[in-house]
Amino acid sequence: MLSRVANNLFWMDRYMERSYGLLNLIKTNYNSTLDSGDYSSWNKIMQTYLGIQSEREFTSHQDSISIILYMLFDDSNPNSVLNMIIKARENARSVQEHISRELWLSVNKFYLHLSQDNISVKYKKNDPITIVNELLQFNHIYYSVADITQERGNAYCFMNLGKYLERVVQSVDFVNIRISDLNQKEENLYESYFFKNLLISIGGYQLYLKTFKSIFNIENIIEMIVVNESFPRSIIYSVNKLQVHIKRLNEFNKINNRDLIFTVGKLKNSLKYTTISSIKSQGIDEFLEEIKIALNQISVNINRTYFYQTY
Repeated sequence: MLSRVANNLFWMDRYMERSYGLLNLIKTNYNSTLDSGDYSSWNKIMQTYLGIQSEREFTSHQDSISIILYMLFDDSNPNSVLNMIIKARENARSVQEHISRELWLSVNKFYLHLSQDNISVKYKKNDPITIVNELLQFNHIYYSVADITQERGNAYCFMNLGKYLERVVQSVDFVNIRISDLNQKEENLYESYFFKNLLISIGGYQLYLKTFKSIFNIENIIEMIVVNESFPRSIIYSVNKLQVHIKRLNEFNKINNRDLIFTVGKLKNSLKYTTISSIKSQGIDEFLEEIKIALNQISVNINRTYFYQTY
């Protein structure tokens, strides 16, 4: 397999995972604004995901509608869902020999749906969440098709490297957007829609209720998102999966790169022995920044190890 092919497989899944995360974030933030009447949360989302520092204050439901339209369908926005799926499709088209036909068709159908001439008009006439839910179904189909049709070889491992690296980056960003102070009073948390929507945005709300009942406790939320190895969108779960697929790729291709194994293993062990008290003493911002630095190093080592040579 050419390194170019490996890179395209990697980015195909990164873009699909990124679109999925953004759609969930849009959905839950929109619902949150309806519940709370506070539209200021769009500012941080636009800054984090679009690199836009808006000086304007968002104060109305119409602001939400305009922002969502921009994040979904605006082709001038390089980080819109439309452009992510265009990039995912370009990568998928270039590696059709290495993915199942069903997987290619699922990506292509997602692209064709987004490319409809009247989709923006349809959006404006309907509740935005109806449209977002439609788009999320294409992501669900993609993941299901990949699971049941893709052979478990090099291609599958490169796809999963992209998926889980993107997922862990998004989990860190979600926490960064929603949580800035670990010492907030619990009575305020209980009344807040804030944390409920954080959990919903990463698919962890039901698991949280089963595990901790209905009381929103910030320490429990951090524990689940960071170190719960059973939660598929936790930080440690994604790091564990990265390690699994890196080991498989190294075995398949007889690669012995200690730098990549070391950086992933170091982050995994750091998370494994992390406690809430240690995060509190360090500060959530500094803790998340350390994870970001480690993820950046892992990304650099993945590029250096797999995408500069032929397999």
